[in-house]
Amino acid sequence: MGVMMDAFGWTAEQYWTATSHEIWALVEAREAANKRQR
Repeated sequence: MGVMMDAFGWTAEQYWTATSHEIWALVEAREAANKRQR
């Protein structure tokens, strides 16, 4: 929960009501946005 609050600005309520799909979609989007281009 702390990572989602810190990295994505979520509230505790947003974290607890989110589905696992929503959480992983955010993590994957962040990874894609920060991926190095060759």
